[in-house]
Amino acid sequence: MFAMAWAMSFGMIRAVSHSPTFEASGFFLMSIHLFSIYGVFRLRFPAAVAAGWISMAMYLVLLSALGLLSGINMYRHAGALLTANLWGMLICYQMDLALRRAFLAVRDVAVEHERSERLLLNILPAELAQELSATGSARPARHESVTILFTDFSGFTQVASSMPAERMVAELNEIFAAFDDITDACGVEKIKTIGDAYMAAAGLPKPCADHAQRCVRAGLDMLAYLENRNRTAAFKWALRVGIHSGPVVAGVVGKRKYAFDIWGDTVNVASRMESSGEIGRVNVSAYTFDLIREEFDCEYRGKLDAKGKGQIDMYFVAGPQAKINHEPREHLLPMPDRHR
Repeated sequence: MFAMAWAMSFGMIRAVSHSPTFEASGFFLMSIHLFSIYGVFRLRFPAAVAAGWISMAMYLVLLSALGLLSGINMYRHAGALLTANLWGMLICYQMDLALRRAFLAVRDVAVEHERSERLLLNILPAELAQELSATGSARPARHESVTILFTDFSGFTQVASSMPAERMVAELNEIFAAFDDITDACGVEKIKTIGDAYMAAAGLPKPCADHAQRCVRAGLDMLAYLENRNRTAAFKWALRVGIHSGPVVAGVVGKRKYAFDIWGDTVNVASRMESSGEIGRVNVSAYTFDLIREEFDCEYRGKLDAKGKGQIDMYFVAGPQAKINHEPREHLLPMPDRHR
């Protein structure tokens, strides 16, 4: 644009110098040229000012050198073009300022949108966050095979009653932040925290074949983290982990504060697995055991009463199987009762 302004300056001066009425036509063409520099070419303000004043100087100097402007005409043209330049500068400055404000407004909107997207991704799974952003709603979906993980601190009420509120929140925040890192590393989706309980799931919203193994690894890692933390921490926390597999319905609820949640009997049974477990152990149902038996050693606990569910086959996860042993272990563990 700056080069075009220069080219137009030379062309205009050449045309005017050959015009028999150059005084009127010259001023008119120069005014149009200045208007183009300040208003049409959309130059930034410093570039427009430089082009405008250089064009005016070239016009006056060259035509004066050619003898086409002299005396009073020189002063008349100079005064008129000076006024035109000043008005052009004012208009260009206002346009440039408006463009800057528009750019900053667009940038601020983009920054806010990106911040909102990040916050949404912290609340919802990525797939649902994208759907919600695109359509304004997220459809509920039924997932036929997922695994639910529940954790809960034993004796939390007693510990919390003797701990300052700020310290209790700090303790839970530190532990749950570590659990978040563990679930991310294991490919498990955090659902929510309920008081001192932590709920997560694998196999949704994107299905996966190893959802049970992911949750068991996450549960074992959570226990290992807490055991290591308790060695040096002033407050010692005791954790139970319960896991169950089955179908659920997942969806987003809420109008202003969105929340991703899951429903179904699988969730209730997973909660019973946690409450029926023991401190420092991962307690799984027969359904989950059937999915992980090739990769994890488990201890059969028998049929135990679960509140509201009757007797359910339960297993403690002892740990991953040795890699050198690939033989099935059905002869070591009783088969689960498949009627539950």
